[in-house]
Amino acid sequence: MISRIFNRPKDLLFLQFIILLLIVSVVYFYLNHLQETYKTAQWSGERCISELGSVKYQLSVVTDYKNRIDKMLTEAQKAHDADKEKFKDIMESCIAMKQQATICQSQFEDLQLECKKVREDYDKIIAKPDKLKVGR
Repeated sequence: MISRIFNRPKDLLFLQFIILLLIVSVVYFYLNHLQETYKTAQWSGERCISELGSVKYQLSVVTDYKNRIDKMLTEAQKAHDADKEKFKDIMESCIAMKQQATICQSQFEDLQLECKKVREDYDKIIAKPDKLKVGR
């Protein structure tokens, strides 16, 4: 059938050229598509590596920041515990001082009563000096 349409060798050669041209064009476009896909994939890979480096740096910064905050928190906790212990000691000291003040107040009142009795005895002795001389 093709031989009837293209009975001359020149026409057959032209047909072969057209077919060859189509095959080469298809291969060219396919290879061009593969090259573009490869470039896109390569660009995406480079971008991914760049973003990965950026994320790695950000993670490093955040980790350093977290470590500093942890250190400050630990120091603050230690200071808080020390202050709490100091406050506890002060409160115990205040309670002891209050108890000591109560004891001192009681001793003071006892001494006042005793002093009052001595004063009364002294006043009696001064008021009656004659009885004192007679008894001797």
